Amino acid sequence: MNLVSAILRTALKLVLIAAAAVFALSLIFVGLVSLVWVLLKALLTGRKPAFVTTFQRFNQARQQFKHGGFRAGPSAAGGFSGGFGPRGNEAEVVDVVDVQAHEVRSDQALPYGPKTDRH
Repeated sequence: MNLVSAILRTALKLVLIAAAAVFALSLIFVGLVSLVWVLLKALLTGRKPAFVTTFQRFNQARQQFKHGGFRAGPSAAGGFSGGFGPRGNEAEVVDVVDVQAHEVRSDQALPYGPKTDRH
């Protein structure tokens, strides 16, 4: 009886090891096929994959924070830059322009025609 149970235990271990190996190899295969698909798509469309652009943005934000703090907006292009200056204690001066609010309406763009009020 001991010999039969030892053989069954060994066979069960071998089956489980084989199943785990097949599972691991299938995961690796799916990962490689997905990577090849993403790279081919990037080559054909000319656009960088999303994970590349995400890491590039993260590195840009990290470098920007390292060199003087976070700046909101396109500060490199000379546009709006909120937050603090390079030393971290000087507030930048921003010109604020106050305008009258008014409704912008284009009657030609309305699907139901001009002079019809649909609320």
